[in-house]
Amino acid sequence: MFALYWAAQGQPRHAFFLLAISMLIDGTDGILARKIGVRKILPNFDGAMIDNVIDVLTYVWVPVFIMASQNLLPSVLWTAVPVIAALYAYGQTNMKTDDAFFLGFPSYWNGIALYLYWLHPQPVVAVLMVIIPGILSFIPTRYLYPSKNPLFSKTNWILSLIWAALVLYLLTQEQPNPVLVLFSLSYPIFYLVSSFYVDWCIRHGKRFVAT
Repeated sequence: MFALYWAAQGQPRHAFFLLAISMLIDGTDGILARKIGVRKILPNFDGAMIDNVIDVLTYVWVPVFIMASQNLLPSVLWTAVPVIAALYAYGQTNMKTDDAFFLGFPSYWNGIALYLYWLHPQPVVAVLMVIIPGILSFIPTRYLYPSKNPLFSKTNWILSLIWAALVLYLLTQEQPNPVLVLFSLSYPIFYLVSSFYVDWCIRHGKRFVAT
């Protein structure tokens, strides 16, 4: 809610900082809930439903609002791409599979918006930055779910925490170091490559080693 407030006040850097904090919470709240057995204590309370409600706000609506209000895309009409892709993704009953994968691009539109904000790429590149993940939202490819799936779990947790610390550091600066911004892309790239690798192995019945 406060991220949306800061975005509406024309302070996207403050908004992104709060969205980064919310990602840290989102990555650990389920683990903590399972650890203390919330489902047993509150059997009629569905934390997964609450999780989806909050995720739609922090991963979709606020980032899309920032894309539009900060003119991060050549036309505001391009924001229809993440909106349609996210609605399709969250409408899928198997968005989170039984074997603990995300199916289709996991609606990380907050990350897309953040790098659009930092990089201010050429219009054609900016459009591709929403078109490609938008298309991937409709393709049933498996994406790693680090808090539940053990594949590449240790590596993902280490790299994601380093990435989160770097992102928070960069967001404290009005003019972040462009070299560090580009370096921060190494974790998202690792996440995508490792996810595509795991999906390829599963589809082709290949054995692999991942920690």
